[in-house]
Amino acid sequence: MSRKARCQHLLEKSVHAALSAIEIYNKPDFKYREESFSILMVNAWELVLKARILQRNKNKLESIYIVDPNKTRKDGTAYKKPKFKTSRSGNYLTIDVTNAMKELKLPERLKENLGLLIEIRDNAIHFMNDSKLFEKKFLEIGTSSLKSYVNMVNKWFDYDLSQYNFYLMPISFFHNHEMQSFSINKEDKQHQNLLKFIAAKEKSFPSDETQEHNISLILETKWVKSKSVDTLTSFKYDPDDPNAISYKEDTEEVFRKKYPWSWTNHLKPKLQPRYNNFKMDQKFWAIKNTLEKNKKYSDERYLDWNNPKGTKMKFYSTEILKEFDKHYDKK
Repeated sequence: MSRKARCQHLLEKSVHAALSAIEIYNKPDFKYREESFSILMVNAWELVLKARILQRNKNKLESIYIVDPNKTRKDGTAYKKPKFKTSRSGNYLTIDVTNAMKELKLPERLKENLGLLIEIRDNAIHFMNDSKLFEKKFLEIGTSSLKSYVNMVNKWFDYDLSQYNFYLMPISFFHNHEMQSFSINKEDKQHQNLLKFIAAKEKSFPSDETQEHNISLILETKWVKSKSVDTLTSFKYDPDDPNAISYKEDTEEVFRKKYPWSWTNHLKPKLQPRYNNFKMDQKFWAIKNTLEKNKKYSDERYLDWNNPKGTKMKFYSTEILKEFDKHYDKK
């Protein structure tokens, strides 16, 4: 039996740390929810970043060791090969998450998201977060971090995470008008400083669904009344149970949310400025045609929703840009 590569071991430990973070956060009654998630998720990121560095350096452990520039020979001359720092037990020290981020030159938005998560972790060690404003903001940051984590694990290692449920359950449903009753001025000084720090970062890097990474994702829950009964579709949680709880969904609104872009007004104008080597040639039309056959990226609907004999038009998910990224060089 062949031994697993070192980077594979670290990757699996990273996934276990991420799953532990999610499991703790999603518990219905856990008093140290945000703090525990941030500590474990930062650990998951640190492990996966080190796994990536090992992968790029043929699994040489020296690539993640901390060099000790102060170690010299007795006569004061430097060693030909670098010497590494050790812990109190004599084991080699490895780089921390911040230096791993620098080593890999991560995308700016991903670095900012991890920076927020690290700041929350550092604050968590010194005091317990107890703020409704913070709970909502943390959910947005944590969800964004998980989304990026899944993307990078797939991109770097082609590791299938579909067997796991990588999502955070909102512990409460807050609407905008309800959140207004929680004033930042009523928070203690430490919470105020942390929330202001997060707000400043979000102002510099606003949430953008077209980006591969975000520092936070705007999460919203709402109940709406449909204007037309004809556009409603009923669902039941258990089709075999006649007493199952049912709900109704506005299918037109669902379509618009999933496929918000048209070709002329949205997708086409975004392609040319995004890439260095983009041309609407035979290669492009073949890629576009293939993607349009996948419901994940495109679907068509009648321009007049209530006229099934009218004109149809294709619409696109924002996720389609990520697929074009695989074929063209981004600017």
